[in-house]
Amino acid sequence: MEIYVSKDQLKEVSEVLAAEGVNFQVTDKTFSLILEGKEIAEVVEIKAQILETEVPALLEDAPDISLRAFRLPSGRRFLLTDVNGNFVRLVTPPPGWER
Repeated sequence: MEIYVSKDQLKEVSEVLAAEGVNFQVTDKTFSLILEGKEIAEVVEIKAQILETEVPALLEDAPDISLRAFRLPSGRRFLLTDVNGNFVRLVTPPPGWER
């Protein structure tokens, strides 16, 4: 799968993926995110081998935002993206959240 991560967050995401033992590659493809005609960020494409899972209700922000969730190998963290693969955040649910 492809994940698009802003250059500002690339180091953090790469370190987490490496620590989790995820097979990933930072490509040389870069893109600009444009909002209302202005460039707001430059993003880098990461190819990663992570399985998608259902977004736990606990992690959904709002009904009008469609998120995709990828459980990292440790099982304790999720990587969240929007439907287009743009990185949203890394999340560690609180203990006992699966009950």
